[in-house]
Amino acid sequence: MPHKDKKTTMIRQWEMLKLLPKGTAGPWIKASEIALRLKDEGYEVSVRTVQRDLKELSAIFPIELNDKNPRDYGWRWMKGAHFDIPGMNISEAFAMRLVDMYLKPLMPSSIRDTLQGVFSQAKSRLECVAKPNEWVNKVKIVPTSQALIPARVEETVQAVIYEALLESRRVTASYRPPHTQDAMEYVLNPLGLIMRGPVSYLVATAWNYQDLRLYAMHRIGRAEILDEACRIPEGFDLERELARGFADFTGGGTPIRLEFLCMNSEAFYLEETPLSEDQEMLVTDEGWIRIHATVNDTWQLRWWLLSKGGRLEVLAPEDLRKEIAEEYKVATLRYDSTSKY
Repeated sequence: MPHKDKKTTMIRQWEMLKLLPKGTAGPWIKASEIALRLKDEGYEVSVRTVQRDLKELSAIFPIELNDKNPRDYGWRWMKGAHFDIPGMNISEAFAMRLVDMYLKPLMPSSIRDTLQGVFSQAKSRLECVAKPNEWVNKVKIVPTSQALIPARVEETVQAVIYEALLESRRVTASYRPPHTQDAMEYVLNPLGLIMRGPVSYLVATAWNYQDLRLYAMHRIGRAEILDEACRIPEGFDLERELARGFADFTGGGTPIRLEFLCMNSEAFYLEETPLSEDQEMLVTDEGWIRIHATVNDTWQLRWWLLSKGGRLEVLAPEDLRKEIAEEYKVATLRYDSTSKY
């Protein structure tokens, strides 16, 4: 028997032992029920195979068969048997595999190292069954915008920042602000971590200030944890700040009532995935779709509006309309220029 087949058989039998009821007062479980549960776990086995496996296992483990009463026919652990079956089931292995694939970059190195054995076990566990492993290979997370290579973060910096976050302690950091070449020294109060596309951002306040800032992790050249408690702004809540549009690069995420015209092709998607709970859509006499929605006033909103080009026209607020129009005017002049540089 090939090595993989032996491994699959062993794990399948291990799963069978985990399905057996414990204690003499517990119910018996029939081989047919075990076969159905194994099928849900990705093992296609017959009732006869289950019966054969259980008979072989009963010679090694304290399990018993009740074949005297056809109404109670089945298997279970013997009286007084104290046998704990370790390991993870298919659902647990599937969940840990997804964590390994998509969430591991957000974990502190200490936690990643601790879970590495679990990740390996989950991967190995799924290799022994078909359907869950196929599901992992068939389901992927893709970005909604142009894919970019993730910015590289120094491992030592990441380790220090993660430790400071876990222990709520301040750090000193050498940070290079955007559009500059020179790094500056900061004393930061780490409050949270956000992964936004290819870039990870530290949410923090500087020194004794209360205003929140985003610090790109890849721009931190050096970090050192301090023996000082992190100074957390009163009432700070990361989830609430995100709802206000903080991670969309805004000075406050002030809600605005957005009004625009768009083509049917754009309206089709917005009908399926609205901009807000109070979104309203109206067909105009010209055949365009007029849309109203309450959204946060953010850079992300502007990027989205500009990405629609001539398929969308902002009507209100007036200052946002002027801002978008000015962007298009500059772009038109640049494209109309005879110079390529």
